Amino acid sequence: MKKLIALIMIILIFMVYADKSNASQTWQPKAGENWIGINKEQLRLTLYNGQDPVKAWQISIGKGKGAEKKSRFDLITPSGTFTIYRVVEDATKLVYDPAWFNEPGEPEAGVYGSKLISFYNKWQIAIHGTNNPSSIGKWATHGCIRLRNRDIEELVKNVNPKMKLVIVERDPKNKFFKETI
Repeated sequence: MKKLIALIMIILIFMVYADKSNASQTWQPKAGENWIGINKEQLRLTLYNGQDPVKAWQISIGKGKGAEKKSRFDLITPSGTFTIYRVVEDATKLVYDPAWFNEPGEPEAGVYGSKLISFYNKWQIAIHGTNNPSSIGKWATHGCIRLRNRDIEELVKNVNPKMKLVIVERDPKNKFFKETI
């Protein structure tokens, strides 16, 4: 019994200290480092170099409201810091299957537009183009971040694996960064 109590205490202590160490570590870009920031409130994706905005684009995000994504069915674009995995250079052949979301309809190719940026997450959401540009600027997706095809084609020129992606609900200290054309 004493061994069990000791084991439980060790596990609890580890959990407390592990949680505190993770909470205090926040990612900060290095000077000259490219990264992507997404402001959900403004429906904007911004490419940064260090702390400096390089270019911004209007986007669409998930229909669901909230910062914490719990399942693929909640339609929320999650907040947090993520790492880019890869760029899919030809996303036109990827097939969207509505059954993945328990929705009616037939699988359809081409909905992800021309390019797709995959980042590490457990919901299989991504940054991608679209076959429906009228959806840009709206809360319209299942959780993915959607750009016009011409915009994602420009963005991927500056995207590399291991690059950071930071998604925030809103950023009160940053003024609105107008879309550049």
